Amino acid sequence: MVKVLDNPDAALEPMDFQMVGAVGKVNIAIRTGGTGEILYVQGGTRRSAGARSEDGKPLEKGAEVVVTRFERGIAYVRLWDEFTKDA
Repeated sequence: MVKVLDNPDAALEPMDFQMVGAVGKVNIAIRTGGTGEILYVQGGTRRSAGARSEDGKPLEKGAEVVVTRFERGIAYVRLWDEFTKDA
């Protein structure tokens, strides 16, 4: 088991652990001006974080979002569609 988990060739990259730019899904709906929860994958591990909408608008469960900033343990997010419009 140790051989599987201990891979000396695997390099840890700081970008693999950067919250800003992470793409995830809303797991607990975010109410207007409130806090919910997002799920995302980082460094091959599924994680969760408290989240608020960047513009204060509500986001429903299942919405695909991007983290725009991370402060005091809270991820501020915007809808993924906002980044892909007119692309």
